[in-house]
Amino acid sequence: MKRFRPLWLLVLAAFALFALVSCSGDEEPESSPTPTPTPTATTTATADATTAATTEATVTEEALSGTIVVSAASSLTDAFTEIAAAFQDANPDTQIDLNFGSSSELASQIVEGAPAEVFASANDAQMAVVVDAGLASDPQTFARNRIVVAAPADNDLVQAFEDLAEPGVRLVLAGEEVPVGDYARQAFANADAATPGFSEAVLANLVSEEANVRAVLTKVELGEADAGVVYGTDAAISGDAVRVVDIPEDLAPPASYPIAVVGDEPSDVAQAFVAFVLSEDGQAILASFGFSAP
Repeated sequence: MKRFRPLWLLVLAAFALFALVSCSGDEEPESSPTPTPTPTATTTATADATTAATTEATVTEEALSGTIVVSAASSLTDAFTEIAAAFQDANPDTQIDLNFGSSSELASQIVEGAPAEVFASANDAQMAVVVDAGLASDPQTFARNRIVVAAPADNDLVQAFEDLAEPGVRLVLAGEEVPVGDYARQAFANADAATPGFSEAVLANLVSEEANVRAVLTKVELGEADAGVVYGTDAAISGDAVRVVDIPEDLAPPASYPIAVVGDEPSDVAQAFVAFVLSEDGQAILASFGFSAP
């Protein structure tokens, strides 16, 4: 006869098996640790750009500043007034004080110690006075001019250059040491080759010697002279107040205008001003007043 195990043992065994299966089914698998993301490599572009901006920044010239005195021939009055204004517009921190007079007078002032950082002469001889004194070097010709006879518009006594030698003509000239006065006398002497005694006859009509070309022009405009020798640029400024009588080209020496900085240690402003006069803009202003290029 077979022997049977008690029922309660079978129930207990079944329960134990069920619990084991349940526990193993509910157990969650060990999760793998979430990997720490590798930081994206930080680009150095920003830092490099900053460094580049600092080390490669464009270095600009310091703005010009300061005041200078420019001593210039009287015949440059109108042209240099406009040139100085244009220069100051381009360089707001600068001031150009203009001192006009005959080149001989200005040269003497500079040699005697008068303040001047730039000298613009109406001839090479007066520039040489300053250069020989060791006060300027390397002058550069920046313009040329021509001499003409100016006569009052309502006075027809002088119609041609030759008429200056006619008796009774009231002639006014600048002094011999003044460039325009020297140029005039050279023209008279040149005419002696074709007409001996011409220069002597003309100078016999001289009634007044003036300090500069503008003073000569004023005498003519006021009718205090029948004729005067001035620059073509000055006659043009007078407009209808005077008549222009040309001097033959083969007799009239060309008027040459040199410019130079003054002093052993010229300022940046002085050098820049001279450069501006020689520049395209400066030359255009001079041309507008009748000066020709060097």
